[in-house]
Amino acid sequence: MAAKKKSNYQSVSQERNFNKQFESKSERMKFESKIIDWTTFYRRNLHRFVQHYLGLKMHLYEIILLYLMNLFPLIVVVACRASAKSFIIAIFACAKAILYPGSIIVIASSTKKQSSLIVSEKIQKELIPNSPNLAKEIADIRAGQNETEVKFWNTSSIIVVPANDNARGHRATMNIYEEFRMIDKNIIDSVLSPFLVVRQPGYLKKTEYNNLMEEPSEVYISSSWFKSHWVWNFMKTVVKDMYNTKESLLIGFDYAITLKHNIRTKKQLIKERKKMDSMSFDMEYKNLMIGTAENAYYEFDLLNKCQTLKRAFYPRNNIDVVEKKKNKYDIPKKKGEVRILSIDIAMVTNKQGKNDNTVINCLRALPVKDYYERQIPYIEAFNGGNTTEQSIRIKQLFYDFKADYVVLDCQNAGISIADELGKVLIDNDRNCEYDPWTTFNDENTANRIKNPNAVPIIWSVKADASFNHEMHVAMKDVFEKNKIKLLTNSIKAKDYLENNKEYRDNSSENRALFDLPYVQTDLLINEMVNLSYEIKAGKIKLLEPSNGYKDRYVSLAYGNLFIKKMEEDLQGEGSQDNLSELLSYTFFF
Repeated sequence: MAAKKKSNYQSVSQERNFNKQFESKSERMKFESKIIDWTTFYRRNLHRFVQHYLGLKMHLYEIILLYLMNLFPLIVVVACRASAKSFIIAIFACAKAILYPGSIIVIASSTKKQSSLIVSEKIQKELIPNSPNLAKEIADIRAGQNETEVKFWNTSSIIVVPANDNARGHRATMNIYEEFRMIDKNIIDSVLSPFLVVRQPGYLKKTEYNNLMEEPSEVYISSSWFKSHWVWNFMKTVVKDMYNTKESLLIGFDYAITLKHNIRTKKQLIKERKKMDSMSFDMEYKNLMIGTAENAYYEFDLLNKCQTLKRAFYPRNNIDVVEKKKNKYDIPKKKGEVRILSIDIAMVTNKQGKNDNTVINCLRALPVKDYYERQIPYIEAFNGGNTTEQSIRIKQLFYDFKADYVVLDCQNAGISIADELGKVLIDNDRNCEYDPWTTFNDENTANRIKNPNAVPIIWSVKADASFNHEMHVAMKDVFEKNKIKLLTNSIKAKDYLENNKEYRDNSSENRALFDLPYVQTDLLINEMVNLSYEIKAGKIKLLEPSNGYKDRYVSLAYGNLFIKKMEEDLQGEGSQDNLSELLSYTFFF
């Protein structure tokens, strides 16, 4: 109440001071006429207002975008990483709030943390320090966990809400959907879009001005995504509206805009390209909507609904092992839980000259009545190379994860890894040695292991057309029946990770290590939606695109089929002799 009284007192005081500036009524009317003229000019030329009054410098493409955005009630901006999407949106929201008193601008994203960044990072840290006039227009900023809002002296406000059912009850004259590709379409249609109301300036109370109502507006902003997502059809509808009703705008930018305006350097982009797979680079930087493969075996929505895990597993640092420190990111085992390391081995270079990855999926199999729920809290991928180094890394992850079994492709390059795993290995980085392992379902491979003390924990995979068919069918089945949980996407994971003080206070390089399991899961999804299928002799065969991979998928599918064999024992359908023997070799480290 005290704050409110102070605000009212300031308003009255400011009005009195304003009136003292004019010696006559005519001078006041002349001044007000100029205010009306300038307001009209700036409302029609929003970019000029930002340059003249707010004093903000912008690139040409930003100026053009601001001008266009103010012409349409529906705006869709799909742009590459580092193209200043959020910066432009922050400027647009502030300009609209100042020029249209009483505006209520709502920013929503899949996580409240992400939408709050427009206020905390863009408005507070970038815009206000560079625009004294913007600072004068703002009465208060609240940027807390429970409430994020920018209040303007003219009664406009910018409010941040999460894109979920809890956001119901708000009103808005403009909605901004940050990274809208991550927002459920049903939430936009049933919760967020109904916020929209007409701005209520005083003149609307006069019947002669009824025809001057302003349309509420919606701004969709995101990077590109998969064509199988609802975003693609929505974008096509917006493009049709651009030509038919002329009430919509869709505009996009790729990495060229960041090079042109010195936002990124060519060396930076080359470095990013080396770190990312081609599909991710196409979406993040080339701004391409990636279509699922023709005859796609997996649809994006089928996979996306299973991305519900928040907590990732992280292996131990070598120094922590040497100092005998416990892993603070360990996930305790549940009763009856079985853990599997499932591995697809890569050579240094394949026949097409591409650098394949050795991929290790860490799977948790949690008993639920007559089936196992699969959880994949960690995926690691690295370029195939020295067999001893790969084998040591496998053993490190096995003991870090407290795994019980290893599922390993024992054909081609995999057989040399099986041979290495069958030896006593010295780990100089962790100052320890590892016992030898052998297979328990493959006599030929087991006979290659000469050490009689080798522990039988490897489930050998030697795939043929029949095995692959069974593996693909089993993999799709667990997604269709919701028997598998993957880590949430890397964008949503940010909210969860921000609760970790070590993550918040760390360097960007170390934060990237925390992000990695979520990024690897995104890459897994990328691989799977781009797998096409063909049927030969009644068997399903999956094919990756010429510039793509399926290492992460194959690694996961191996482990899933192993769990299916364990399920058959739970359901009483398997060979009791074979499966009982399999289960008898469970080791808990």
